[in-house]
Amino acid sequence: MIVFDRIRETFQTNRRLSVAETIDHAITRTMSRTVMTHGSTQLMVCSMLLFGGPTLYYFALALTIGILFGIYSSVLVASPIIMWLGVKREDLIPKPKKENSEEILG
Repeated sequence: MIVFDRIRETFQTNRRLSVAETIDHAITRTMSRTVMTHGSTQLMVCSMLLFGGPTLYYFALALTIGILFGIYSSVLVASPIIMWLGVKREDLIPKPKKENSEEILG
């Protein structure tokens, strides 16, 4: 998910932030993208709901419910789960590879 990617990216770039501040920063950065994406999708679904007639009504209604729960789960559920699991900066930043000081003679 985008929020998780932003959290990982923020851990790598802003080393002075705590875990809670990092998660807050990542959510703030993804909100505009989330609102635009889900808003434009919901606009099309609303047009199906209004102009689709009885054939598309329940399909558009199901899509509307899915969009709302998708926003809720991706932003408001996923991030607290990270806090609950106790994820730290060290868990998300890859460890540097150790270079072998011995040369391989061939």
